[in-house]
Amino acid sequence: MSSILFSGGCTGGHLFPGIAVAEALTGVVARIGFVGQGTELERRESEGRGFDYFQVPSVSMVDLRRRPIRSTVAGWAAYRAARRIVAEFSPSAVVGLGGFSSAPAVLAASQMGVPVTLLEQNVIPGRATRFLSRLAKRVCIAFAETEAGLPSSVECRLTGNPIRRLPPETEPEETADRRRVLLVLGGSQGSQSLNRTVPEALAAIRPQSARWRVVHQCGGQDPGGVRESYRLAGWSAVVEQFLDLPPRWLRQSDLVVARAGATTLAEIATAGRAVVLVPYPHAADDHQRANAEWFACRGAARMVLETNGRQRFLGGLVEEMDVLLGSSPSRWRLANAIQRLARPDAADAVLDVLGESLDGFAELKPMHRRAA
Repeated sequence: MSSILFSGGCTGGHLFPGIAVAEALTGVVARIGFVGQGTELERRESEGRGFDYFQVPSVSMVDLRRRPIRSTVAGWAAYRAARRIVAEFSPSAVVGLGGFSSAPAVLAASQMGVPVTLLEQNVIPGRATRFLSRLAKRVCIAFAETEAGLPSSVECRLTGNPIRRLPPETEPEETADRRRVLLVLGGSQGSQSLNRTVPEALAAIRPQSARWRVVHQCGGQDPGGVRESYRLAGWSAVVEQFLDLPPRWLRQSDLVVARAGATTLAEIATAGRAVVLVPYPHAADDHQRANAEWFACRGAARMVLETNGRQRFLGGLVEEMDVLLGSSPSRWRLANAIQRLARPDAADAVLDVLGESLDGFAELKPMHRRAA
């Protein structure tokens, strides 16, 4: 049986699509492994599911610009480590998950004759994908517009963005005292801006608080300070650095406020939840704004920008949340529009692409689909 090695991760936006494909491959291939830079997220999500995990030295694009000599040495060490891992693991294919951390194993695999497939999650392809795409047999993209940002020689396949399994949809019991759930997500790394501004915005619409409670993922910031902000704003809130089982909370939510990472958006679309998007203004190539605009232009999300000054940002957030918190029809329209854009079969679509690169793999895929 075949074996597959996934390369990259660091953030949930890159890692979780790989996890989704790996879960689809479980029982279909003999061995699954991940190569990363040793972050807690990478280890927890891969080893916790029984996948092999390998670490290579950390190299970032920022370090490459600031410390070119040191970064070149570290990059060479990462490449040599990746070659050893590829040689020992002997994968049938390597899947690059995007981000600069995916480069060592992708480069090693290409040099050693191992087929490479890349996953690109965003509307605007990342720098790593643009750089590595010429080494790949194919690039799996989530948006048709992404192909225009890659070299014309690259073969792209529109698969959608694979996501983690969501729990089954359940209808909440509608009672007079039921509080709806506002879910605030700053991504796997959190967002200081949302941690500060969302409680402040909700303080301005305090009358809505009797019918809602907040569940807020604050990332690395101390959750105590965020909890106190909600208390002063008069809102009931559960605040955690990292939510246990975020897909479960997504299913339980009635409205989401989130950054515009592509993987977060894919999960929200599959769950069919109304969302207010606040793109991270410092994302590379402003790719989060492009992601948010893609959905907003289709009537599938509301968007509030931070780039127009803090008071306008706060005012825009108050305006959008006030309408959506108070209007079930408005939430319903957004939720239905975004769910129509979902690609819940994206992991299977990536498997189809991988199957074209692997001898004998096509015969194994029906086993996965019968078990699904």
